[in-house]
Amino acid sequence: MEIVALLSFVVIGVLAGLIGGLLGLSGGIVTVPCLVLLFRLMGIPQTYLMHIAIGTSLAAMVLNSLASMWAHHRRQGVVWKIVFAMIPGIFLGCMLGSFVAQFLSSVVLQVVFGSFICFLGAYILLQKRKRQEKKLPDKTLYTWLGFGIGTLSSLLGVGGGVFSVPLLISYRYPEKQAVGTSAAMGLFITFVAAVAYLYFGLKEVKLPLTLGFIYLPAFAVIGFVAIFFAPLGAKLAHRIKGALLRKIFAGTLIIVGILMIFN
Repeated sequence: MEIVALLSFVVIGVLAGLIGGLLGLSGGIVTVPCLVLLFRLMGIPQTYLMHIAIGTSLAAMVLNSLASMWAHHRRQGVVWKIVFAMIPGIFLGCMLGSFVAQFLSSVVLQVVFGSFICFLGAYILLQKRKRQEKKLPDKTLYTWLGFGIGTLSSLLGVGGGVFSVPLLISYRYPEKQAVGTSAAMGLFITFVAAVAYLYFGLKEVKLPLTLGFIYLPAFAVIGFVAIFFAPLGAKLAHRIKGALLRKIFAGTLIIVGILMIFN
């Protein structure tokens, strides 16, 4: 099982890196469902199954987010004024979401995760684009938007892209800028939330090779492999037409959401 698990972590790392760079999702949309399935086969107790999958995903995606953010930044795909304006809210939201997650059951987290991203995928797929440009609202709302994104992202372990990309697209930012800016936000979200999951899980989990809600072998392998594939995903994102990129993003959310609900 050790060799199979190791190879599985490598494959998850490749997919997480590619999708993280391509869609600005920090890879969590891939790592969480895959880790839930893999950890169940490895015999990790159901009580902590989803929590460890989320915590491990967040920790593994820190380096992936850094690589993805840098790749998009080099292509002028990051709107930094939005990122910096949201950081205070993101920090507070990540702490709150991680704190609340420890009181929810794995089953509840799994159903909420699947249902919400299915809804987001359908919203993006059905939303009609308008020609006029429309920017984000008054700057006083940046902190609150960051707070909401940080809370939901840390609660579900998805790095923020499933929320920030639709938000930026709905305010008429080009798809590539939405993905790049989301990747930059994902770096701050994954780091803060991973530290919080580590801290809150220290008193809860006493399993081999775990530190808090983080399974160390998966964290190391997935995180290391993903950083090499995130730049490739970002490169593909800037070569794909915006409309197609949007459909890929929405379709990925819907498929993964359905798998999580019925897993």
